[in-house]
Amino acid sequence: MEMKKYIDFPEKITNGFETIQFLNRLLDDKEKDMYYKLGNITFFEASMVPFFHSLNMQLFQTHEKIFYNKINKEIEVFFLRNKYASKFNSKYMNIKLEDIYKTYIEFVEIKKDDESGFYIIEKNIKDKKLMDFNDELQNFFISLVGELTNNSHEHGETEKAYFCGQYYPKISKLSFAISNLGKTINEKVKTKRPNLSNKKCLDWIFQEGTTTRKDGTNGGQGLYELKNVVKKLKGNITVISGYDYYRIEKNGKIDYNRLENKYKGTTFIIDIFYNRGGL
Repeated sequence: MEMKKYIDFPEKITNGFETIQFLNRLLDDKEKDMYYKLGNITFFEASMVPFFHSLNMQLFQTHEKIFYNKINKEIEVFFLRNKYASKFNSKYMNIKLEDIYKTYIEFVEIKKDDESGFYIIEKNIKDKKLMDFNDELQNFFISLVGELTNNSHEHGETEKAYFCGQYYPKISKLSFAISNLGKTINEKVKTKRPNLSNKKCLDWIFQEGTTTRKDGTNGGQGLYELKNVVKKLKGNITVISGYDYYRIEKNGKIDYNRLENKYKGTTFIIDIFYNRGGL
């Protein structure tokens, strides 16, 4: 007897809680084969691609196959331009579409100890002139994003991190994400602070001077500084880890929600808002 599950995707895949909870519910499925019905999708936010990919990698631990059905042309072009299409269908392997307006941050897999990881991030953001503010702030921001990748390997104790994003000129927004399948934030923080609640663990990682390093060496500057820079750029930070959804809004307000299934990894989504010249 065939065991199949057909899943209708919503019209818009954005990085808000409702969509994240929808994708998290994919982990409910117990069938061997999953069929994603993607024909209704008209918008897929690029910062959701690393989370979506990580979820699929988690599903492949228990499922035999995942099929992508009826992708509309616009979304197919989106996946081709950000280089994600080949990850779910080999027929796209040799198809390349030019990023005409240089707004795409290509999907990349950054492996542990890969010294080119930082330069991949820099090339995607700096060489495409995605940021149109002073060099000092730009370089500082890129270094903090690079540290998020290092955190995936060091604190997540995983071999791979995934990176993708896009600049949206119509709304003056840069949105990108770094994702991994590794130790969740709560699993790591509770080795140091076992009495903290899940939400308090997430509060804690953004405080100055905190670290989960076993040797107790100084840490905690990366996420603390990232929070301050993102606030300066009138943006927000979303963290998805384990059962937790945690969002720092641009006004400093914290939005915390519980996910229905355990996501065996961590995703950081960064949104910042600014006008980029030349578009």
